[in-house]
Amino acid sequence: MPDPVQHLSAESLIGDWLDHPTGRTVLIDLLARRSPDARALYAIRMLPLSTLATLSNGVITTEHLDLMVEAANRLIDQPSVHPATAHLFPSAPPPAPNDWREPLVEGRFDGKTVVVTGAGSGIGRATALRVAREGGRVLAVDLSTLRMEALLERNQDLDVSGVVADISTQSGVDKIAAEVGNRLDGLAIVAGIADDMVALHEVEDELWESVFRINVDGPFRLSRALIPVMLSRGSGSIINVSSQAGLRGSIAGAAYTASKHAVIGLTRSAAFIYSPRGIRVNAVIPRPTKVALESNYGSLGGAGPVPSLSLTSPDIESAQIASPMTYLLSDDAANVTGAILPADEGWGIA
Repeated sequence: MPDPVQHLSAESLIGDWLDHPTGRTVLIDLLARRSPDARALYAIRMLPLSTLATLSNGVITTEHLDLMVEAANRLIDQPSVHPATAHLFPSAPPPAPNDWREPLVEGRFDGKTVVVTGAGSGIGRATALRVAREGGRVLAVDLSTLRMEALLERNQDLDVSGVVADISTQSGVDKIAAEVGNRLDGLAIVAGIADDMVALHEVEDELWESVFRINVDGPFRLSRALIPVMLSRGSGSIINVSSQAGLRGSIAGAAYTASKHAVIGLTRSAAFIYSPRGIRVNAVIPRPTKVALESNYGSLGGAGPVPSLSLTSPDIESAQIASPMTYLLSDDAANVTGAILPADEGWGIA
């Protein structure tokens, strides 16, 4: 660690800033105001601080860095002794993003059957595997035969079976329901598609109808078909995946934004109606991840992975969101229903 009295500059390594008790506090404070994941710095600690202006695509400017250098060196020369701020120095470093380890709860889903849609990749895949590793029987649903084959081939030691089906069609839903039979404890509806930031007056019918067919009709049709199985047993848990676009208007285009608002409405209505009958219904709001949504319309999802401001690996990103998903699916959340749970590292409060 550098000498605590050593001054810092824009050409000091990010690692030197992170290792310096005062520099770390100033650096993470700045990043916390302009990025959802300051921990990403730990993956680029061997680069000079000045590179943040380029890597952030203008979110952090050279003027921000100059002010930060000035503030850090002023605090180094004149440490705060004010009782209201003295606890800030020195600060403890947060864990590096890829240091996270999935906290499996052995046996949490023993004897339970859970359906997970969108299970071939991303959050759906991570949720399906987490439930199976914790003892559950998983019926994985995905639209892609190749993704489904890969999931089953790589996890033959787990109790995972697969159905290739489109949840937005009645035939696809009937296919899933036939596999479920008369036992279902949990349903995680993850599958969805993006739009392409199209403004309301530019949205074509085909885009609107496709986004709503997958993002709203799919959860509606599948829930409608499988809720009676849960009602027959007097218990069950349903998790819908919404989005920051379900809470505000600045995340996506009109079609996707409206569809994710609809998912939250569907969640709250079902939670109110079915809570007295033993079924819990909640929604999770993930942060953007590196795993792309399905899209045929030139959207961020169709063009490649959704941009993420985190340098965390895609598998860890998805598993971190699967963690609250599986909590809500499990009996640990026995008294939680109607919750709209952000799993976004504070991304949505900026």
